[in-house]
Amino acid sequence: MRKLIAPLLGFALVLLFPLVVHDQYVLRLAVVSGLFIVVASAHNLLIKVGRLSLGPVAFYSLGAYASSILVTRHHFPFLLAFLFSGIMAGMLGWFVGRLTLRMRGSYFVLVSLGIAEFLRQVALNWTSMTNGPMGITAIPPPAPWFQGYVPYYYGVLAMVVLVLAGLYRIEQSTIGRAMHAIRQNEPLALSVGIDSFRYMMLAATLSSLLMGFAGSYYAHFFRFVGPELLNFDLTVVILVMVVGGGRATLAGPVLGAIVFTILPEYLRATMAWRMVIYGAILMGIMLFMPDGIMPALVGLWRRTSAGLTRLLQRRARLLEALGPGLRPAVATAAAGSASTGGNDNRFIQNEPLAPPSRGAPLTTQEPLLSVRKLCVHFGGLRAVEDVTFDVYPHEILAIIGPNGAGKTTVLNAVTRFGPITSGELLYRGKSLNALRSHEVARLRIVRTFQHTSLFTAVNTTRNLYLGHSAQEAEGLLANILGVGPCRDALCGADKRATEILEFTQMREYASHAASGLPYGYQRLLEIGVALAANPETVMIDEPTAGLNPVEVTAMMRLIENIRQQGITVVLVAHDMRLVMGISDRVLVLNYGQQIALDSPEVVRQDARVISAYLGRRDSRVGTVER
Repeated sequence: MRKLIAPLLGFALVLLFPLVVHDQYVLRLAVVSGLFIVVASAHNLLIKVGRLSLGPVAFYSLGAYASSILVTRHHFPFLLAFLFSGIMAGMLGWFVGRLTLRMRGSYFVLVSLGIAEFLRQVALNWTSMTNGPMGITAIPPPAPWFQGYVPYYYGVLAMVVLVLAGLYRIEQSTIGRAMHAIRQNEPLALSVGIDSFRYMMLAATLSSLLMGFAGSYYAHFFRFVGPELLNFDLTVVILVMVVGGGRATLAGPVLGAIVFTILPEYLRATMAWRMVIYGAILMGIMLFMPDGIMPALVGLWRRTSAGLTRLLQRRARLLEALGPGLRPAVATAAAGSASTGGNDNRFIQNEPLAPPSRGAPLTTQEPLLSVRKLCVHFGGLRAVEDVTFDVYPHEILAIIGPNGAGKTTVLNAVTRFGPITSGELLYRGKSLNALRSHEVARLRIVRTFQHTSLFTAVNTTRNLYLGHSAQEAEGLLANILGVGPCRDALCGADKRATEILEFTQMREYASHAASGLPYGYQRLLEIGVALAANPETVMIDEPTAGLNPVEVTAMMRLIENIRQQGITVVLVAHDMRLVMGISDRVLVLNYGQQIALDSPEVVRQDARVISAYLGRRDSRVGTVER
């Protein structure tokens, strides 16, 4: 209940603001701030999926022009024009998204800027519709009783509350977790089944829709719309509000919109120095608060709270040490250290490794995955040539070979992270050739990557939540309302995360930042994220790279335990202890060609494998020849 006191007091203050402040200039600034809160928060949706756009004014101005034209020329009522303007902006956002969201980096930024400039030229030159440079004037208020700024204040306040409440529900839902995963690490998000393009399209459409609504309200508030609304200066202002306030956070754009609406007005008194001071403030924010004002304030609050907590704990220990009949504080601290010591040894428990559970002979089973005459060419380079193999249920198949043999290329082709020149990929009889990477993951084929790939900006448990996102309901309305399957999604993610933390023996690291984990635990967490996606087949690329011999033993035990859970495992590895110790069969590649496929015992004796990869010992000089 105490946590609700501050928000309720803040909302009451905002609600009573026009009754306390009678200055019309201040109320006008409050209305403009509210409009910018909606625009900046909407634009922030695209940043949440890792896309920076320079075209928010296109959708904002489209909403303004559409509402103005509908009301002044076609005599639409305000509410109908308001809804139609938002829908038009949303449709434009959907169309632009279909054309541009597959672009990356600067290409997407430039295209988004071009769309805004295109609409500016339309507004300037389509005089019969937009009245050209003169703009559209005499736009009526939303209703006859909208006199003064107070009704506009409450109207924009209602819009802000609804928008922020909806965005908050999205952020706390499956959709928000999926967007977070895409922004953090898009390839990893794809590998666990998250359709990044779908969520980008959702962000682009919803963002444009909200900007269209804000544009419509702008037109009826200012009662004039002109081409200057599409100037690049406004794009910069919106971007500054989002980035300066704190991108990809809910409160950041709100704070940024308020600060960067009010600040220029107060700097007007400095006249010639106004823009110099404004620029210096922006530089200071970017230098000393690179994540934005709101994250910096939150970080300061946490550090202050932690400092006060440590001070109080130190004071309590001192009082306890001085108290009669109590144990000294030093002894208590030592006992605490002893009780928590040794946790890091969980990873390096040296239990004997049980022999692989072979199960039924492979020849009596139907293959789970079939690869037929797979070829992958990069120009004149034949990275993989005519590779054919089957993977059977519940087996561990290892793929080995020298560096550059095509091992990871095969994994990329099967999981559709890489191209296929020719050949056929079948999983339970269904072709994988035409699928995208997230669609392969939805068939329960999940992979890890050669270099450790995690959601590094969040903790261990959150990594597992993000890995589970594709297993949850994705409907927008259901997620916002929190009904149906979405209601239990977070409980399901929490339960699965707890199970995986137990399975991988990482309970003590549940709240640790992924980027700060020891390297061996990062490898464990990477496999845990893959397991969170509920795979039937998991493809693990170089799981023991960089691990010491004791950690390799622990990894072998984990992979064998994964197989005992009924999950089929395909390994790409160089570690012969791992390969020969737990594999049912071994596929050997050399220069992209398949040279052996058999049990570890047979492969170990194969002359071609010895020559190409394993090497043979020359008894005369005691060296290994290849």
